[in-house]
Order: sequence, then structure tokens, then C-alpha cells
Amino acid sequence: MSRYIMTVETVKIKDFLFSTNKLRIIRGASYLLDYLNQIVVPEILKNNGVKKENIIYIGAGNAKFFVDSEDIAKKIANEVKKAYKIKAPNSKIVASFAKIEYKVGGDNSKNKRKIWEDIDELAKNTAIEKSKGFPMMNLDFIGVEKCELCGRNSAQISVENLERDLENIGLNVKDGRVKLDDFSVENDYIIEDGYSIEIPKLREQIKDLTGTKNGTRDNKGIICEECLRKLIFSNKVKDAESKKKISFYNNMKEEYKDDIELGTEISDYENGKSFIGFMYSDGDGLGDFLKNVADKFKKETDNPKVEEEYLGFLNKFSETLDRNTKDALLEAIKEIFAEKKDEKRFGEFLIVGGDDVCAVFNPELVLELSEKFQKIFEEKMKDYIKETKAKDSSITSSSGVIIAKSKTPAFQLFEQALKLQKSAKAKRYNCSAKTGFIDFQVIGSEGCVDIDSFRETINKKYNLVMERPYAIDIEESSKVKNVEKLFTAINELKKIKFPKNKLRYIYELKRDEKLEDFEKKMEFINILSKMDKKHINFIKENYNIDYDYQEFEKYFNNIFDIVELYDFVGGEVDEN
Repeated sequence: MSRYIMTVETVKIKDFLFSTNKLRIIRGASYLLDYLNQIVVPEILKNNGVKKENIIYIGAGNAKFFVDSEDIAKKIANEVKKAYKIKAPNSKIVASFAKIEYKVGGDNSKNKRKIWEDIDELAKNTAIEKSKGFPMMNLDFIGVEKCELCGRNSAQISVENLERDLENIGLNVKDGRVKLDDFSVENDYIIEDGYSIEIPKLREQIKDLTGTKNGTRDNKGIICEECLRKLIFSNKVKDAESKKKISFYNNMKEEYKDDIELGTEISDYENGKSFIGFMYSDGDGLGDFLKNVADKFKKETDNPKVEEEYLGFLNKFSETLDRNTKDALLEAIKEIFAEKKDEKRFGEFLIVGGDDVCAVFNPELVLELSEKFQKIFEEKMKDYIKETKAKDSSITSSSGVIIAKSKTPAFQLFEQALKLQKSAKAKRYNCSAKTGFIDFQVIGSEGCVDIDSFRETINKKYNLVMERPYAIDIEESSKVKNVEKLFTAINELKKIKFPKNKLRYIYELKRDEKLEDFEKKMEFINILSKMDKKHINFIKENYNIDYDYQEFEKYFNNIFDIVELYDFVGGEVDEN
């Protein structure tokens, strides 16, 4: 009988998470996907006879395992897709499988195809499934009312007829509470979910989110099933009765004894000028590391258990990667908030798992939090890699940080942070570095600003004003700097109360293309003449400027980095 290796994978996660700007809904979406991956999928596998020894790993939206037949593979695929369709409407899942020779616990020494070849074949099949795309429904019809939270789905739930509408979508309404629906597959078995929420509480939350609580808006308090289920799961995040710990919030609850306050709006994390910080961090070097390890295993031709050991490595690696990501973020939070008085509202953790971190923080903390997380993660992975077959490899994390107005749509925050994260990752690749990088941008008004075009306008090769992306921990050169050095410079400037308007004047002077070099020098001397001695000494010492300096364009190559982050590293300051 043929055996198969199979994978089920959640895709287009960001589309599902950022369908709305409401943090409560985004949080619920994240927790819902974790719940499906870590609770529902394992239960489906168990009920289809997939034993623990046949599971390679489950986590971070993926599951990879062995099944005994193509029929079982197809049955599991259908059941998983059905579960996601019911519990997380509009989420996207792909499932694929490939035939194998490998037998768990059996003699695999005479196999013609090795398990790593089967995994490569499975990856190809998965790519084909992803390329098929997903059907989309056009709801732009006259008379079809849209959800007042996401604006893309038809509204099925109304606060005016909440109990009836909840029953219409299959939820169990009893004794003033609504219970999450149990999941059954053709009556073969039932996956129970005992969580319930009071209907009056749910009604008030819908009113609050749609702006109909005080009757001051034109909205009717109508939402779609997708947003409703996300809302219910946002309440489940703090469910003390949860049988299994899932999502990063459980790590936070364990550390801080449930003393965490969750925001409702992105604006809950803004500073006095309505800015928030948004970070997205992703692992570097995983593909190279896994390839190097696989190459080592392939050379062990005399090892009869080489395939079994390789699968054991994959299982441990996925668990270690996920644990190190969560532990590194928690340690960074503990370090940053060790001296903070307000510990109740740390941040909003949208994605934390695998090698990904996506979170919202106060704008005055987000850069330092990202840098500390990246550094701690790097050290943890370095310690792990020392004990593997690819000791010369490195796994790091590169990050994109956006500081923007809290009114900026969440999907735009993510898109911009992703763009910066890719910029940081590209810099790491170009430098052949064994450390992560960080790129950042402050966006004053429009979240859809073209960052690349903006940078090309202000940052000329012959007259640099930015040195980003910065490294996390690298031996510095004239071309690459560590971001910690930038933070230190800004903190020192604040310590001596260096006027921000003077920094901006230097930046504008550098960019002024109407002035000749000697004219810029004269203007700069004029600026210096009006400064305190301690400010002059800072410039002289940090930029190596002497009385015989030559071209003005060669100095202050990071002046815009300093000006832009001046209010967001070490707290806000007065304009002057």
C-alpha cells in the first residue's frame, strides 16, 4: 500500500488579518488562525488515524505529516478546508500530498527515493495548488448592504436582530449566551468547542466597533459573519479556561499573571502626536540553513537511519524556531518595560510564530523593541545552530518599522512595513552579513506614500542624508552601521539638549542644490556660531569635522535618520 507525505498550509494570512482597521477584529483573526492550526487540525488528524509519530510538525499555520493512503489524504484535505470555511470564513487553505517510499519506524535503507526528495516534490505540488488561486465573489450589487467593519463582505449580522442572525449562521443561542459551533464531519466525529459569550456583551461590542453605541453615526450596526467570528475569538484570547495554550498572548499571560490590557483601536498605542509604531520582522537565512543541513544528511550513505534522523531534525528545528521567536520577543518586552510604569498595555501582537513577528507598539518604543528582539533572536539561533550539522550557517531576523498616524489603515501599515523589511533583508544579502538589518520610515500623513520614490528624491549617491538600513550587530565599516550607534547618538543629542531645529537646518542645508559648496560651508559656520560649546563639540567629535574640512556633502550622511527619529528614540522632546 502506497504512503503519502502531506501538508496543509494557511495562505494569504495578511489579507485575512488586515481586512479592517479595528484592532479587536485583527486580534481575533490572529487567534482564530492559531486555534484552527493548533487545535482543530491536530484533532482532524487524530480522528483520521494519524498518530503522533507520523506528524513531522504542526505550527505557524502549517502542518506536515504522513498518511497511509491517497483516500485518507483527500479526506483530511476536505475536512480541513471545511473547518476553515465554517470557522474562519474567507480564510485560505491549501492542501497537497506526494507519494513516498519512507516507512515510519521501518527499514528505509533500500529506498530509491529519499525523504528529502519527497519533501521537495511536496513543495512543488504545494506551489501548484497555490498558483490555482481562489474564487472571489462580487458583492457590488444594488441593495446588498456591506459589513460596516471590513466593507468587503455582505452584512449578515445586525445588532437589532442579533439572536436570530446568530442562529441563522448556525451558532447555538441559549440562556442569553452564544456558543461557538462544534465542528462535525458527516457525523463521523465532533470537535467540541465549549467557549461561549454573553449576547448583551457581544451586542455592545458590535455597537462600539460600528460606532452605533451612542447613535451619533449613520451606521446601522451590521457586520459580516467573518468579522463576527473574529470578534468572538478576540474575547477568547483572555479565556482562562482554555485547555491548550495557543498564541503569544498566552506567553504574556503566564509572564504577567493575566495583568495585560488589550486595546480596542490602533490609537490606543499612539503618542501625544497621534503616531503609532508598527513592526514586521521575518527570519533570514532559513532556506540556506535547511539546504546545508540536508546536504550533510545526504552524504551519510552508510547510515540506515539517516531519513529518520533528518525528519527528527525538521521536527526539532520547527519547534525551536517558534519557541526562540516567542521567547526573544518576550525577553525584549521585559527588558524595555522593566523601568516603565504602565505595564498594562504593552502592545498588540498580530503575528508571533515561526520566524515572523508583526506587532503594534508605542512609537517611542517600537524601534528599540525591534532591535532588542532581533539581537536576542540572533543569539538564540546562534546557540542552536552550534549543535547542528550546519555550524557555519546563520539565522537572523530583519525588520521593517513604520511610524505613522494611528488613522492609517492597518493593511497599509503592513504593506509599508513589509516593503521596508524586504529592503533590510536585501541589505543583509548584499553585505553577505551574518546579522539582521532594520529599515524604518516615519510617515506623517498618507499611509500610501511611495517610500522608494521619496528616498530617491532626498538621498543622492553624491550627497547622502540616510544610512538606513542599519545592521543589528556587525563589525562596522564606512558603508554599514549598527542601529544601536544611531540610537546612542540621538540619546546623546537629547542629553545635551541639542536643538532639533538646528539639526533640521543642517539637513536642509545639505539638500540645498542652489548653493555652492563654499556657500554651504559659510552657512554652516554661521549655524555653529550660534550654538553652545557642548553642541559644537558634539558635531566635531561625532562627524570628525576640523577647521580644514573639504566637501560639505561628505559629512552628516545620517542627518535625516537623526532628524526623523529624534522624537521617537528615548521619548518625545520639545521642538526646540
